[in-house]
Amino acid sequence: MFKVNHSEAGSTFEIVKPGEYEVIPMNYEMKKAQSGNNRVVFDYEIRSDVEQPCQGQKILFDNFTVSDNSMWRFQAASKAAQFPDGKEFKNFKEWADTFLNSPVRVVVGEREHNGKKYPEIKSFKVSEVNPPQEVKVSDDDVPF
Repeated sequence: MFKVNHSEAGSTFEIVKPGEYEVIPMNYEMKKAQSGNNRVVFDYEIRSDVEQPCQGQKILFDNFTVSDNSMWRFQAASKAAQFPDGKEFKNFKEWADTFLNSPVRVVVGEREHNGKKYPEIKSFKVSEVNPPQEVKVSDDDVPF
């Protein structure tokens, strides 16, 4: 049986405030911008394995628009992810596949939309901590 008890609900949700966070790009989507340019839209997870505020929360809708004026974002993210200087990608999907799951440090600011404030990635830095450790699970570790 389950009984609703509002006093146990708590308020552990912490709003992502401006600052620096260790994150992992967790998924992306290829889209078209209103301008007609291609766009790569990333979502990040604030790393739970690093002692920091907002662990496990998401920062959504980080837009990388494919245009001459915004290539600096691709370059900054690539440098933060420590891609080798001169590395070539055949297209932006290949770049996104490579950036996915690369630990980086981001500087978060705020943007306002329809009267609400949302976290926004302002810049990228090289991660200051070790990459997350991979956990290996064998068939013997699972009960089924």
